[in-house]
Amino acid sequence: MNKKVRIILLSGFLGSGKTTLLKHIMSFDADMSDIVIIMNEIGEVGIDGMLLKNLGSDVVELTSGCICCSMSDDLQESIEEILQRFGPRYIIIEATGVADPESVSKVIAMSNFKDKVELYKIITVMDAECWEVRDVFGTLFFRQLKQADTIIFNKIDLLRKDDIPQYLNEIHRELPGTQVIPAINCRIEPEVVWLKPATPGAGNSAFDENRRELRRNDHVIFPYFDHKTGIGSHQEKIYADKNFVTFSFSESSPVDETAFNRFIQELPYELFRLKGMVNFGNRTMMINSVGGRTEWSPWEGDSETRLAFIGWNIDPDEFLARLKACVLN
Repeated sequence: MNKKVRIILLSGFLGSGKTTLLKHIMSFDADMSDIVIIMNEIGEVGIDGMLLKNLGSDVVELTSGCICCSMSDDLQESIEEILQRFGPRYIIIEATGVADPESVSKVIAMSNFKDKVELYKIITVMDAECWEVRDVFGTLFFRQLKQADTIIFNKIDLLRKDDIPQYLNEIHRELPGTQVIPAINCRIEPEVVWLKPATPGAGNSAFDENRRELRRNDHVIFPYFDHKTGIGSHQEKIYADKNFVTFSFSESSPVDETAFNRFIQELPYELFRLKGMVNFGNRTMMINSVGGRTEWSPWEGDSETRLAFIGWNIDPDEFLARLKACVLN
């Protein structure tokens, strides 16, 4: 009764596989009723929460901003309410792809309930293909790795077999003491999630204050602002810092499949994240597109089209106009 509630923070750059990991965690052969999930998405349209319905745990969605900056008060209020309503053993927070884990840690540490919770572990999911081109992702990408107690080196099936040991050696050299787990579709053993890192003080960001202080040297804060427009049944809300732009698209009428596929094929590299459901009239499909790689899967939920986008210095109005032109009248 007197034990602190353990908070596990899931971090990782855009499209790395955080939601896939969360779905896998919720499929573990164990009672998940004492676990509450907080999902944070930048865009107004929440996609990930819809994917986790009926998995045995309560899910709280925080959308339209990032919990490490513009929504820090909402995060504190949500955790406080969760503690009062549910009394969970674990709270798992899935942060946005542009969240700084250390900033989220500070939000928790400065809260009124800090004596009731502990930041038990930070798990960062990394798309294995991103390691080779890591220099193009900037400071935030490295901070998410440096703050981690455990790194899930995900999607290794997309690498050449000879590259895997080389990349793992490079990661261990740059992040000595950090636990690194290679994975396909975030398939890991439950112990990777529930057990505390084996060597506190050697890569344990949740407990090693000295190393955490060193990590603050390259601290980055992302100031968000919003701009809202509404046209007919569409409500788009845009959150952007000086680099990232996010926007959403919702539509109840079916979308022309040929026109939509053409839209996907013509997306520029600056629009590097697209996720959601697309209603083609005769069926609804789930789309997950990251950096030009697109995956489709069947969707059995509501038939409404709901899409979330993240890009880099792009004009959302251009893409929203092209999407609206795909809608069947």
